[in-house]
Amino acid sequence: MRVGLFFNHELEASAEAASVIQSSGYGGGDAEFVTGDAGVDHGEIDFAVSIGGDGTFLLTSKTVMGRGAPLYGVNTGRLGFLASGDARRAAADVTRILDGDYETFPIVPLKAVIMGKRGAESATWAFNEVMIVKNLVSRPIALSAHIDGKKLYSFLADGIIVSAPIGSTAYSLSAGGPIVHPGVSAQAIVPICAHSLTPRPMLVPASTLIEIELESPPEGATLSADGMNGTFLSPGDTVGITSDPAGRVDVIRLEGGSYPDVLRDKLNWS
Repeated sequence: MRVGLFFNHELEASAEAASVIQSSGYGGGDAEFVTGDAGVDHGEIDFAVSIGGDGTFLLTSKTVMGRGAPLYGVNTGRLGFLASGDARRAAADVTRILDGDYETFPIVPLKAVIMGKRGAESATWAFNEVMIVKNLVSRPIALSAHIDGKKLYSFLADGIIVSAPIGSTAYSLSAGGPIVHPGVSAQAIVPICAHSLTPRPMLVPASTLIEIELESPPEGATLSADGMNGTFLSPGDTVGITSDPAGRVDVIRLEGGSYPDVLRDKLNWS
């Protein structure tokens, strides 16, 4: 079995955890490990291990998406909503996975297509959220939102978030969006600091095409996917966002790692 270890070589704790995993015996030595940074293609692998924080997990997800290799996250960062595995148990957890003792749940990325007013298009993917935010601290941006071709609302705001279920506990939650169980097939539309009380957060089916048009100001706005790949948007540009099942990644879950367990632990619920 070929196992891909994805981590940031500049983070000592991540490099150490990768070394421990790679050097363990694993019974008959049937496991072949390939290592590299989270954004690097490791070639054909049977399953992937992300070692780091949630940022590393998201970057690894984009690297392996749609390839059928399940993904396990080992947390050496701070919060670890997504990469929830304990680094101290990493070698033992990998042994369990190699023995087939695990379950998986699917995560499906959002695909955002930028449609420029001259007809040019470019695409990006996000497992947490797609955000459109203002470029200037002092000036809001004017946005118009449509769902499946029907206008939803126009408003002034600092920006807007379209979140996948696993991203509901990230920026979306900070902006007032709902917590969405990862088993729910949906997208959350969450305005950021809207300049009126009328545009509210909304859940729509995962298959919905959400279109966000930037109407103003001349200074434009920035599109980001999972906090990465900042792209400049000009007034008149439209971003079409929907779930992309072709990019599905099956996330490995071991016993005791249920979603309520994670929420209670990370959000300090009693």
